[in-house]
Amino acid sequence: MSLFFILYWGIIVASQALAFRNALLTISLSVGLIACGGGGESHTQENPPITTKPDETVLNERINQALKTGSASNLTEQDRQALLQWALSTAKQQQFWQKSLLTALYTGAKQQDLKPHLQFTPNSSINIYPADLSTALPIAVSDSICNWPLSLQANKGCGLGVAAQVGQGRALAYGQNMFTGVLNNNADVIQFSEVLNNSLRWLITGNTQTPLNASLNIAVSGYDTSTAKRYFEQQLGTTVTLLDCNVLDSSNSCWKNADLILIGSNIDTQKFDRELIQNYLDAGKPVYFQASGYNVSSNMEKVLAAMGMQSNGNYWRTKESLLLSDSKTHQQRWNNINQIDATINTLQYFKDPASVSLGEINVNNSIIQNIKALSSSLQTLNNQGVSAFSEDNKNSILKALVLIADLWRPNISYTALSKSSDPLTFMKTYASDAWLDYNRSYTTAALQGAGDYMPAEAQNMPVSDGWETITVTIPQESGVTAIGRASIPAKALNIKIKDAQGANLSIQTSYLRTWGNPFDDSGYKRPLRPNSYSVKLNNQIENPFISPFGGPLMLNYSNAKPGSTITLEVKGGAKYAHYDFTQAISESEMIEASAILQSKTFGWNTFKFVGGEIQQINAYALKAIGNSSPRDYIEKIKTVIYDSNHIANGYNNMPLDGSTQQYCNTLGWDCTSAVHRAPSVQHFIGWIATCGFLCSGNPSDGSTGLDIGWGWVHELGHNTVQAVLSMTFKSTENGNTIGCGTECDNNILAGLSMLRKYEIYKLDNNGNNFNHPQLYTNIKDNRNTNLSGEALRAEMEKRVWQGSDNAKQAVYLQLAHNYTKLHQAKSQPDLQGVFEFMRLLNISQRLYNQIDLAKATEAEKNKLGLAAFAKKDLSRPDLLYVLSSKIMGYDLKKMFQLYGLPVTDTAHTSVAMLNLPEAPLYFYAQPANRSNHLNEGTWVTLPIAGSVPNYPY
Repeated sequence: MSLFFILYWGIIVASQALAFRNALLTISLSVGLIACGGGGESHTQENPPITTKPDETVLNERINQALKTGSASNLTEQDRQALLQWALSTAKQQQFWQKSLLTALYTGAKQQDLKPHLQFTPNSSINIYPADLSTALPIAVSDSICNWPLSLQANKGCGLGVAAQVGQGRALAYGQNMFTGVLNNNADVIQFSEVLNNSLRWLITGNTQTPLNASLNIAVSGYDTSTAKRYFEQQLGTTVTLLDCNVLDSSNSCWKNADLILIGSNIDTQKFDRELIQNYLDAGKPVYFQASGYNVSSNMEKVLAAMGMQSNGNYWRTKESLLLSDSKTHQQRWNNINQIDATINTLQYFKDPASVSLGEINVNNSIIQNIKALSSSLQTLNNQGVSAFSEDNKNSILKALVLIADLWRPNISYTALSKSSDPLTFMKTYASDAWLDYNRSYTTAALQGAGDYMPAEAQNMPVSDGWETITVTIPQESGVTAIGRASIPAKALNIKIKDAQGANLSIQTSYLRTWGNPFDDSGYKRPLRPNSYSVKLNNQIENPFISPFGGPLMLNYSNAKPGSTITLEVKGGAKYAHYDFTQAISESEMIEASAILQSKTFGWNTFKFVGGEIQQINAYALKAIGNSSPRDYIEKIKTVIYDSNHIANGYNNMPLDGSTQQYCNTLGWDCTSAVHRAPSVQHFIGWIATCGFLCSGNPSDGSTGLDIGWGWVHELGHNTVQAVLSMTFKSTENGNTIGCGTECDNNILAGLSMLRKYEIYKLDNNGNNFNHPQLYTNIKDNRNTNLSGEALRAEMEKRVWQGSDNAKQAVYLQLAHNYTKLHQAKSQPDLQGVFEFMRLLNISQRLYNQIDLAKATEAEKNKLGLAAFAKKDLSRPDLLYVLSSKIMGYDLKKMFQLYGLPVTDTAHTSVAMLNLPEAPLYFYAQPANRSNHLNEGTWVTLPIAGSVPNYPY
């Protein structure tokens, strides 16, 4: 004789609406002693019984009002304690229904425990997980932690099945074709069939053990109707009538006749909105979704989103990571699925710290992990343009947490705070930094400021009390860009979209990649994440936005048309030190921005250029400016970092000089159209480096202010370098990739910026970047080997292209120097000639990218020297040889042999078809460390074979 519990799943409307209005799932339990009959497998019930629904907490009118409005302005310290107790009570109610449902699903018809095996197949399944754990439960997850998890899935298994209560309806989803597997007696699925059938009975009747009616009307879309009919009739003992009803047609009314709406993966061609599925659920219709592949289409996302779920594909996951084993006990299965236990523990700690063992304070601390998980739930809401206090948020616990954080925050100080400080103070700070809702009109700020992110003085900055029209030029299809206004800590903003130009828009403060670590030995110096989440901007409404920390406002955009202008209306924003050179900026605007910068009241300044944006803290900017004026500083940043790079790359925001334009006309090239737009915006952050002192990427960040030194031009080079400058190829010696790749190719562009900086400002830096003496030494040593032909070239290939990067970079400058002599007939290289060659080389790369060699005429191919090529599969040496020969007006085959570059016969044939004269071998020698001084040098004529003269310096 064993004890078992018969659990019945139902819905109760809470008598105290606010206290439990969002806990839409409750359980009624009947407890009885059931004798075990003969037959079938039986296990001892291991899951602790839940026989009593937790008590609800009654709240006063002040708290009720705060939970509706999102404002803690009228709440007291006693109210904060009551909120904690209410959140704890609500969490226990959530635990109650979740644990009860899970137990019911894994209990058989004879009240035996079910311990099924379930195996998903990566290339025919998807990972499904709740988007809101208050109304949905992952009822089947894999044993191992899921790689590439969804937003609420951290440290949990991959989602195999999810149940949810949405509106008046129930929803159920599995990430694989369960019906076919069971009907075919597939070993991966068949053991799970009883749990599957329990979940389907719950979906349709509200009870895992209630038999279905004798007849069942099903409306099916995107799934095989005959399979659905067979399954329900064979497995669940009902007679199925398949309705002739397209439930994904928004104009249909036949859905009303369905007892079940069943949707599969094959719905790509249907046109409907998420709201259609939401309406079915709100009306009380059960909705079942079943995937049958690894792709997650946008239509599938709509269906799952309406069901309170999210998903991604399993294609790259291993089969082992998608296994639910039959060895799991009830408690292990519960631990693998639930997150509410951790929330209860967190709330209990803040209610009574002595009652909970906190453990060591670090990133792996269980309470820290739960605080972050709850923060992720808030972020998910804001990303969707939803406030925690919106009716669309069903997780009422989040509302309480945001209000509690608001009440803690004013007293928070980041001075002398660390993980070794008072534990409760640290944990309150961490929670108040994490439990944020930016999509509302109220919050609080720390009265002592936000550490080195934002001074306390910023809280008193004036904001606009009327609507301002803000225009933003969009440089690329997706990205982040400053709009020229700031969010002031704890001051409300409103934003309206006036013209989105078809783009999807969100708003956020700052665009940062790193913001420090509160667990560092150096201390908790600033908010956990001072930059806000990205908050979706909805059309045709006033979108509220508020931040406890403030910061420059950034527009996060996608699906945008490059070059389009987006118009916003903003109220409650502040002017700060923002300089926008993507549009006309007046002298008065420059003066106003500079005055704010030097006042030090706001923490940040921003600069916008075509192809680049800078965000840095004021302290770094003022240090970089030094004794110069802000205008001079900005002009140097623009000239050296951005303009130099864009001229060398041939971007069309920098006008062509007369010589270059004339030669473009002669070549018959398009050198100015939209194909030559700066390809992407490079963001630079001067505050904290993700790695080292300066760290590459986009954004690229550094622990210093922006200046015109090497580091920043080096990082911009990473983001803009093209294939024609990236001289990588297979070694003819061993087949390994050699040459001038990452950390070398970008320095060609960086070196050109230094060259131009010296020409304009007489500031001489990195004069050895183009190491002409070393390259010449390589030539001399190569010739002294007494080799000839291919052997000589191969020896030089190894010597140069497996050697010093600075010598490799000098090869490109020697080509540019030869251009000034051979094409321009100049006695010495100059900046104009060097940049003209590099500009044309990069322009020709983009023209090469555009041409279709399979369809182009010979004349079109000849414009780029490509007549002998049928496919665009040129090696990097071939590409540089063909394009530079075309630009130079000479066949450079001897020059490429001189530098050890392997050029194919096809490339030689292609250039020969241009009937160009063969270039002589010239080398422009310069003194060591003086490569920026183009006037200091002399031409050396090199013989085709044999030894070469000594270097003249």
